[in-house]
Amino acid sequence: MAKPDFWNSEEITRYFADKPADPRIVDFLGRATLPAGLRVLDLGCGGGRHSELLASRGYEVCSVDVNPAMLETTRTRLGKLSLSADIREGSITSIPYSDESFGLVVTTGVLHQAKTTAQYGEAMAELNRVMKPEGPVLLNVFTNGVWDDTYTVTSDDGYSVVTQEGLDMTLLPRDTFVDMMADNGFELLEDQGEDVKMENTGPRAVFRGFFVKESAPV
Repeated sequence: MAKPDFWNSEEITRYFADKPADPRIVDFLGRATLPAGLRVLDLGCGGGRHSELLASRGYEVCSVDVNPAMLETTRTRLGKLSLSADIREGSITSIPYSDESFGLVVTTGVLHQAKTTAQYGEAMAELNRVMKPEGPVLLNVFTNGVWDDTYTVTSDDGYSVVTQEGLDMTLLPRDTFVDMMADNGFELLEDQGEDVKMENTGPRAVFRGFFVKESAPV
């Protein structure tokens, strides 16, 4: 049975409140040529680590998460630093902004929370909808490179599972994920590799990549 309070628990919000920004994303922003005041999205903002990073660089930040406690953690984190963001509740398949709103999206540890491969594709399509052409998407996702015997498989393709914590995940092979992103209009710009990382829920295979939304056809 799913446990919707997992991400809103004090223990988990405290864990994410203290996490620093991904150094690969810090590096990308340091060498990218992006205009000041660019409107950017932190999709699945969690404890606010990347909202803080983006706001500190002078971007117009919009922070979205499906979990109210995470949104409050982000609000508190930014407030302590006198930083601001437009903080809204929303999901990977229902982002509360209009078409082509953003010139950059950061989404880490989020898209694989799709309940099925079909929903994964819906999330990618929704990401395409809110992105401007040629906008970068900086992300990481869990893959099926590490498989926990405690998973309960919930789909015929074998990719969708429920974890022992009651969390839904769809763990695609790295190449399948990249192909699906391409099918939804995103080109792989930089492959940051796939490795095994110990998360608060156990070891996970993590693929990190920077994508760019392809230009609209002329």
